[in-house]
Amino acid sequence: MKKMTNYSYVSFPQLQILKFQLHPNNEVLTRFLENNGKNLKELNLGEDYDSLNSSIFKFCTYLRKLSAGFKNDELGMLKIVFESCKYLKCIEIYCRGNLLSEKEALSEIVKYSHENISEIILHHYYTQSTKLLPEELESFIVSWTNYIPQRLLFLVIVTNNYCKESLEKSEENIKIINKYIVLGVIKNFKSKDYDYEEHLKGNIINI
Repeated sequence: MKKMTNYSYVSFPQLQILKFQLHPNNEVLTRFLENNGKNLKELNLGEDYDSLNSSIFKFCTYLRKLSAGFKNDELGMLKIVFESCKYLKCIEIYCRGNLLSEKEALSEIVKYSHENISEIILHHYYTQSTKLLPEELESFIVSWTNYIPQRLLFLVIVTNNYCKESLEKSEENIKIINKYIVLGVIKNFKSKDYDYEEHLKGNIINI
């Protein structure tokens, strides 16, 4: 683990996976990614922050996976992400409190994502503030089927014992998911507990 302020001006040409335990200062992060973002394939910004600076994503155009929390009053941020990161295949969104709910996250993804996006991870740290209704889940999946060219969906829910409202806790939601697995729209669905050891894989930086 390293302190980011010590390396914000340094270039690491071999750096491909970067993860934060806490969201760093936007100015320091922007400076670091300006030097190192072009090489990154995976970026995990964590979920604890005040506000994201949209300019950071223009330095990470070759990302394949992004993990971040987006505040529910910054709905346009995901549009900027998808416009900047054209090679992005997987997006992991932290859902809690003042961050996007499951409904808001899925709505923004289906509205703005590009053809390379196939895997969506909804990550719950604490209890979900609003429950995703079955009709809202099905509306998202139906919208996903309208993409041309069609793309398969990999859906992952990361949860914990404190979260009682995440979408996989609803039997009706599971029925809908199974329906679209049979129809070949959802390639894979998985619900799993948060794995701290998995999070530690890669370069972890403290602020």
